[in-house]
Amino acid sequence: MIREADQGIRSRIIKEMATKDPEAMKKIALEMKASDKQNQLLIGSLLDQCGWPKGLDEIENNTIFLVIDHADTAFIAKYFPILKLQSNKGIVAKRDLATLQDRMQLRSGKKQSYGTQTLKTGNMVTIWPIDDVQNLDQRRKEMGLLPMNEYINLLKKTYQSEVIWDKDLSIEAAQEKMRKKN
Repeated sequence: MIREADQGIRSRIIKEMATKDPEAMKKIALEMKASDKQNQLLIGSLLDQCGWPKGLDEIENNTIFLVIDHADTAFIAKYFPILKLQSNKGIVAKRDLATLQDRMQLRSGKKQSYGTQTLKTGNMVTIWPIDDVQNLDQRRKEMGLLPMNEYINLLKKTYQSEVIWDKDLSIEAAQEKMRKKN
Protein backbone atom coordinates (compact mmCIF):
# COMPACT_ATOMS: atom_id res chain seq x y z
CA MET A 1 0.00 0.00 0.00
CA ILE A 2 2.77 2.47 0.93
CA ARG A 3 4.85 1.56 -2.12
CA GLU A 4 1.87 1.85 -4.46
CA ALA A 5 1.01 5.29 -3.08
CA ASP A 6 4.62 6.49 -3.34
CA GLN A 7 5.38 5.18 -6.82
CA GLY A 8 1.89 5.60 -8.31
CA ILE A 9 1.80 9.35 -7.77
CA ARG A 10 5.32 9.70 -9.19
CA SER A 11 4.31 7.77 -12.32
CA ARG A 12 1.39 10.16 -12.75
CA ILE A 13 3.73 13.15 -12.47
CA ILE A 14 6.09 11.77 -15.12
CA LYS A 15 3.13 11.21 -17.49
CA GLU A 16 1.75 14.66 -16.74
CA MET A 17 5.11 16.27 -17.57
CA ALA A 18 4.45 15.43 -21.22
CA THR A 19 1.23 17.50 -21.24
CA LYS A 20 3.01 20.57 -19.83
CA ASP A 21 -0.20 21.59 -17.99
CA PRO A 22 0.97 23.65 -14.98
CA GLU A 23 -2.39 23.44 -13.15
CA ALA A 24 -2.51 19.64 -13.45
CA MET A 25 1.12 19.41 -12.31
CA LYS A 26 0.38 21.62 -9.30
CA LYS A 27 -2.61 19.47 -8.34
CA ILE A 28 -0.64 16.22 -8.55
CA ALA A 29 2.28 17.79 -6.65
CA LEU A 30 -0.06 18.67 -3.78
CA GLU A 31 -1.48 15.13 -3.79
CA MET A 32 2.08 13.76 -3.73
CA LYS A 33 3.04 15.97 -0.79
CA ALA A 34 0.03 14.76 1.22
CA SER A 35 0.67 11.12 0.31
CA ASP A 36 4.37 11.42 1.21
CA LYS A 37 3.50 12.98 4.57
CA GLN A 38 1.12 10.12 5.39
CA ASN A 39 3.75 7.53 4.42
CA GLN A 40 6.36 9.33 6.55
CA LEU A 41 4.07 9.27 9.59
CA LEU A 42 3.64 5.51 9.23
CA ILE A 43 7.29 4.67 8.54
CA GLY A 44 8.64 7.16 11.09
CA SER A 45 6.39 5.66 13.77
CA LEU A 46 7.46 2.14 12.84
CA LEU A 47 11.17 2.98 12.90
CA ASP A 48 10.87 4.95 16.15
CA GLN A 49 8.97 2.20 17.96
CA CYS A 50 10.55 -0.96 16.54
CA GLY A 51 13.71 -0.02 14.68
CA TRP A 52 14.23 -1.43 11.20
CA PRO A 53 11.91 -4.44 10.82
CA LYS A 54 13.61 -7.81 10.43
CA GLY A 55 12.72 -10.34 7.75
CA LEU A 56 11.62 -7.93 5.03
CA ASP A 57 12.26 -8.72 1.39
CA GLU A 58 14.18 -6.47 -1.01
CA ILE A 59 11.05 -4.62 -2.19
CA GLU A 60 9.86 -3.96 1.36
CA ASN A 61 13.28 -2.64 2.43
CA ASN A 62 13.35 -0.47 -0.70
CA THR A 63 9.89 0.88 0.17
CA ILE A 64 11.16 2.13 3.53
CA PHE A 65 14.08 3.75 1.69
CA LEU A 66 11.69 5.45 -0.79
CA VAL A 67 9.64 7.00 2.02
CA ILE A 68 12.81 8.34 3.64
CA ASP A 69 14.19 9.51 0.28
CA HIS A 70 11.02 11.46 -0.56
CA ALA A 71 10.91 13.25 2.79
CA ASP A 72 12.09 16.64 3.96
CA THR A 73 15.67 17.20 5.06
CA ALA A 74 15.00 16.75 8.80
CA PHE A 75 13.30 13.38 8.25
CA ILE A 76 16.12 12.19 5.98
CA ALA A 77 18.78 13.30 8.49
CA LYS A 78 16.97 11.54 11.33
CA TYR A 79 16.71 8.17 9.56
CA PHE A 80 19.90 8.23 7.44
CA PRO A 81 22.01 6.57 10.17
CA ILE A 82 19.65 3.59 10.51
CA LEU A 83 19.42 3.24 6.72
CA LYS A 84 23.22 3.36 6.45
CA LEU A 85 23.52 0.66 9.12
CA GLN A 86 21.04 -1.53 7.23
CA SER A 87 22.99 -0.95 4.01
CA ASN A 88 26.25 -1.94 5.71
CA LYS A 89 24.53 -5.18 6.82
CA GLY A 90 23.42 -5.87 3.23
CA ILE A 91 19.72 -5.40 4.05
CA VAL A 92 19.26 -2.13 2.13
CA ALA A 93 20.76 -1.85 -1.36
CA LYS A 94 23.95 0.20 -1.58
CA ARG A 95 22.44 2.10 -4.52
CA ASP A 96 19.69 3.31 -2.17
CA LEU A 97 22.26 4.52 0.34
CA ALA A 98 24.14 6.31 -2.48
CA THR A 99 20.93 8.03 -3.64
CA LEU A 100 20.07 9.23 -0.15
CA GLN A 101 23.61 10.44 0.49
CA ASP A 102 23.57 12.40 -2.78
CA ARG A 103 20.20 13.94 -1.89
CA MET A 104 21.56 15.06 1.49
CA GLN A 105 24.63 16.57 -0.20
CA LEU A 106 22.46 18.42 -2.74
CA ARG A 107 20.21 19.82 -0.01
CA SER A 108 23.19 20.98 2.04
CA GLY A 109 24.67 22.81 -0.97
CA LYS A 110 27.48 20.34 -1.64
CA LYS A 111 28.59 18.35 -4.67
CA GLN A 112 27.17 14.85 -4.78
CA SER A 113 29.29 11.70 -4.64
CA TYR A 114 27.45 9.34 -7.01
CA GLY A 115 25.64 11.50 -9.58
CA THR A 116 22.11 10.32 -8.75
CA GLN A 117 20.54 13.77 -8.29
CA THR A 118 19.21 16.01 -11.02
CA LEU A 119 17.45 19.31 -11.45
CA LYS A 120 14.55 19.51 -13.94
CA THR A 121 13.75 22.88 -15.46
CA GLY A 122 11.25 22.91 -18.31
CA ASN A 123 12.21 20.19 -20.77
CA MET A 124 15.79 20.03 -19.49
CA VAL A 125 17.31 17.75 -16.85
CA THR A 126 20.64 18.88 -15.40
CA ILE A 127 22.91 16.60 -13.38
CA TRP A 128 23.69 18.21 -10.01
CA PRO A 129 27.45 18.93 -9.62
CA ILE A 130 29.57 15.88 -8.77
CA ASP A 131 32.73 15.66 -6.69
CA ASP A 132 35.78 13.83 -8.13
CA VAL A 133 34.30 13.17 -11.59
CA GLN A 134 37.28 11.12 -12.79
CA ASN A 135 36.56 8.35 -10.24
CA LEU A 136 32.76 8.57 -10.51
CA ASP A 137 32.08 5.37 -12.44
CA GLN A 138 34.23 3.36 -10.01
CA ARG A 139 32.25 4.75 -7.05
CA ARG A 140 28.99 4.08 -8.87
CA LYS A 141 30.03 0.49 -9.59
CA GLU A 142 30.87 -0.08 -5.90
CA MET A 143 27.34 1.04 -5.00
CA GLY A 144 25.59 -1.07 -7.64
CA LEU A 145 24.74 1.89 -9.90
CA LEU A 146 24.87 2.01 -13.70
CA PRO A 147 27.84 3.77 -15.33
CA MET A 148 27.07 7.48 -15.64
CA ASN A 149 26.55 7.45 -19.43
CA GLU A 150 24.02 4.60 -19.12
CA TYR A 151 22.27 6.47 -16.29
CA ILE A 152 22.02 9.59 -18.46
CA ASN A 153 20.43 7.54 -21.26
CA LEU A 154 17.94 6.12 -18.75
CA LEU A 155 17.08 9.64 -17.57
CA LYS A 156 16.50 10.75 -21.18
CA LYS A 157 14.05 7.88 -21.73
CA THR A 158 12.30 8.30 -18.38
CA TYR A 159 11.77 12.06 -18.61
CA GLN A 160 11.59 12.34 -22.40
CA SER A 161 13.92 15.30 -21.97
CA GLU A 162 17.35 16.49 -22.84
CA VAL A 163 19.89 15.69 -20.11
CA ILE A 164 22.83 18.00 -19.52
CA TRP A 165 25.90 16.94 -17.60
CA ASP A 166 28.19 19.93 -17.33
CA LYS A 167 31.17 18.54 -15.42
CA ASP A 168 32.27 22.10 -14.62
CA LEU A 169 28.88 23.26 -13.29
CA SER A 170 29.44 25.01 -9.97
CA ILE A 171 27.22 24.63 -6.92
CA GLU A 172 26.38 28.32 -7.16
CA ALA A 173 25.22 28.02 -10.80
CA ALA A 174 23.18 24.89 -9.97
CA GLN A 175 21.57 26.66 -7.00
CA GLU A 176 20.73 29.62 -9.23
CA LYS A 177 19.02 27.25 -11.71
CA MET A 178 17.09 25.78 -8.79
CA ARG A 179 15.97 29.24 -7.61
CA LYS A 180 14.75 30.12 -11.09
CA LYS A 181 12.82 26.84 -11.23
CA ASN A 182 10.91 27.66 -8.03
